[in-house]
Amino acid sequence: MNNLVLDQKLGDAVEVSDYVANGSFESLRLNVFTSSAKGYAVLVRLVDHNAGWTGPFSYVDRSSYEYLRKSRLSEGDVVVANVGANAGTVFRVPNLGMPTTLGPNSIVCRPRDLDQVDKTYLYYYLAGPVGQSLIAGIISGSAQPKFNKTSFRQLPISLPPIRQQRGIAEVLGALDDKIAANTKLAKTSADLAQALFAASMRAADHEVALSEVTELLSRGVAPKYSEAEDTVVVLNQKCIRDQRVNLDPARRTIASKVGRNKMLKMDDVLVNSTGQGTLGRVARWTNSDNATVDSHITIVRFDPAKADPVCAGMALLASQTTIEEMGEGSTGQTELSRTELGKLRIRLPERSRQAELGERIASMSEMESALLSENQTLAATRDTLLPQLMSGKLRVKDAEKVLENAGV
Repeated sequence: MNNLVLDQKLGDAVEVSDYVANGSFESLRLNVFTSSAKGYAVLVRLVDHNAGWTGPFSYVDRSSYEYLRKSRLSEGDVVVANVGANAGTVFRVPNLGMPTTLGPNSIVCRPRDLDQVDKTYLYYYLAGPVGQSLIAGIISGSAQPKFNKTSFRQLPISLPPIRQQRGIAEVLGALDDKIAANTKLAKTSADLAQALFAASMRAADHEVALSEVTELLSRGVAPKYSEAEDTVVVLNQKCIRDQRVNLDPARRTIASKVGRNKMLKMDDVLVNSTGQGTLGRVARWTNSDNATVDSHITIVRFDPAKADPVCAGMALLASQTTIEEMGEGSTGQTELSRTELGKLRIRLPERSRQAELGERIASMSEMESALLSENQTLAATRDTLLPQLMSGKLRVKDAEKVLENAGV
């Protein structure tokens, strides 16, 4: 490892604080007041990071913010969740346009000397495989995983010279910046497609039951998981969120166990069909890869002779709130049958307009898919470079060439 200073204690290099550093539980109860109504400062929580900083936020008034002086946050501060199922998750505080202060169940880490520790390098170190492995080693408790500040401060950190830290941070940050820009552009494409479809619906009065315009309305397969060569991707309900398909949680199942009609086709619509909180999520399949879904997801395949698949898919996306309320059964065992889903009535533009509208929306969807696909490649590049840069096996200038070849 070139010029690498090993095994310095994290607590010697960074200050660590949290919500409870401001006082006892009783004093916090008496002096801190939170509200969902917009207040003086945002009380930053892991859920805000997980929601992409789109809210809804929790706020505190000015007197509470001043009381929480030991856990005030600045843009770029590194936060680590230390209590709960996601203990160990590392994120950075964005600019929210107003003061921010840390909520419970997380710790904030700040370099003691910015000429010794780069804040962005610190984030990548803790979020990378070495940092995550070290944090996992101090987490205890199965029912309520957690770790304390004292154990965290004892973790080792590898600190190359500050110039090298900044170079590493710049390389990895460039990839994350590109991913963020692509994500924003993809969301814009999706929003435009939805706005275009919504505008076309203002004059529409054509309403049909879903079962009248589909050629397939069926649950997926019971997977036989395998990583052998003769397998295909199988999506589960975690893959469907925010009306998009994310292949990261997908696994693979034996291909010979999947019927031909259960293999996904372009413009199929996937509907989560079990479980409170997940039931009703909808996404269009706009990928050409070989894939199927598990038995918790319903495949909706439109009959092109009866409805344009793209327009009808958009109509189903617009019905997500209604679908979420169609589940039956007790809490925790909620189910949406294909029979009930087939009864759902959707509104469509006049048949004569569907083809043109569908073509325009499909073009926007293609752009969205291409951007998100590029993000997967960029994320894989970042995850490959990160441990090599951190260990000194790859020089910054060589990593910069990788970025140049990737067009970043």
